[in-house]
Amino acid sequence: MVHLVKKGSTKGTILCIHGNSSSPEIFQSLLTDQIIHQTIIAVELLGHSVEHQDCNIELFSTKNQCKVLSTYINTIDDDIFLLGNSLGGHLAIEIAKDIKRLKGLMIFGTPPVTNPINFEEAFNVVPALNTYLTENPTETDIETAAKVAVYKTEVAPSVSRYFKIANPLVRTALAIDITKNNWSNQKDIFLNLQVPKYIVAGNQDPTVSIDYLKTIEVLADNCELLFINNCGHYPTLEQPNAFIELLKTASLKVFDL
Repeated sequence: MVHLVKKGSTKGTILCIHGNSSSPEIFQSLLTDQIIHQTIIAVELLGHSVEHQDCNIELFSTKNQCKVLSTYINTIDDDIFLLGNSLGGHLAIEIAKDIKRLKGLMIFGTPPVTNPINFEEAFNVVPALNTYLTENPTETDIETAAKVAVYKTEVAPSVSRYFKIANPLVRTALAIDITKNNWSNQKDIFLNLQVPKYIVAGNQDPTVSIDYLKTIEVLADNCELLFINNCGHYPTLEQPNAFIELLKTASLKVFDL
């Protein structure tokens, strides 16, 4: 479960969850940063390494991913600030109410959805990104999807590389869960969560409806919608310095420093 760790000098642990067919490496900038002094842990979701290539599809279900995540996080003897990118944000919402020492939540590339999922309201229609729900897309489809997802095209090769490492059944399991409405009503969970909440949005993220995020901010108590310019779906890769500044400010509030 644990992949990357930076031990902090002050109280609090920032727990980072990557997205579908992605990697904990998207949080590498946080682990090399010198201005955030909390412990930072970037976990690796099941199915996203070479060790998970011969596994049963049930291992990669949303239910099992959430079970493994919450079990691990609740072993940490520290206050927790959950961060999630894309699918990682959806999983963070799903498990938030089960995390005993949760102090804050930050999601990016993640609209809190209803059940059934309100696709047309929460997401923009981007056909190229159907690749992320396709078990075995072509090399061309993978590279096209990576380029579409980002604003800074120089990070697209990394996004493609992470995609190719993931077990293809990860995408099939996710597609099944979405089709069968196996996600919770994440909108309700998010709105009712009694901790500081942050939604970070790349101004050029092609996937998420900004209007929908603005609606969520209005409805939710103790919630801030924060924008990063010249940024697509992966703020920690595309604009790491801007993201770190937002995270530093949020961490002071979350951990009451």
